[in-house]
Amino acid sequence: MKVAIISDVHGNLTALETVLPAIRKEADRVVCLGDVAATGPQPHETIALLKELDLPCVLGNTDESLWKGAPDEFNRKGMSTDEVRRMKALDEWTRFQITNTDREGLSTFKPTITVRAADLAILCYHGSPRSNTEGILPTTSDDELARVFSKREANIFAGGHTHRQMVRRWRNSIVVNPGSVGLPFEQYGDGTTKNPAWAEYVMLTLGERELNVELRRVRYDLSKLTDAVRKSRMPDPEWWLADWF
Repeated sequence: MKVAIISDVHGNLTALETVLPAIRKEADRVVCLGDVAATGPQPHETIALLKELDLPCVLGNTDESLWKGAPDEFNRKGMSTDEVRRMKALDEWTRFQITNTDREGLSTFKPTITVRAADLAILCYHGSPRSNTEGILPTTSDDELARVFSKREANIFAGGHTHRQMVRRWRNSIVVNPGSVGLPFEQYGDGTTKNPAWAEYVMLTLGERELNVELRRVRYDLSKLTDAVRKSRMPDPEWWLADWF
């Protein structure tokens, strides 16, 4: 059995529409780890597509903010005053793009989802099982993971939030992060960050005597995303596009 896990679409419908056909052609099941709409050019359209496909979705931190109609408490560390201002404007614009039906859909997202296949359990969450704002990194210590996963049992722990692909062992389990479909990060040695035009996900192959984890990326046409951004009337479109390549 094959289970595909996606995360952090962030309103990038171009990326989602590119990666889904490849995923659905191969996967028996697909799970989304949340943060589906915020900060991208097509938040309403992205929510509508996921609803149409009836994909099970975990409640991300930005999903929760949009559902409740509250400003997003994004991480301001390292952000300039100008960047904070632009992010606030984008967050407000996003909240006006989604409908009451969209909010109702977001309200049905679960804090965690457990998928069972081939006698294996996959625990899906956004940041961690205990909080959708808590990220798990390759550098997170085993002792801290023991606290994060306290009283949780799974063969595979799957979370997003950090926008960084990851696979690591923890005790007798595997911890994976599929990266981001709509807003992946590439960080360089000088501290700068860029957004590559590829959609990231993880494909799990589960069998009686097989467990295979593949971190995947699918390239898409950046010009299509650029057109969507400029047609969206989102605030500061050129600023948003500046870091993409």
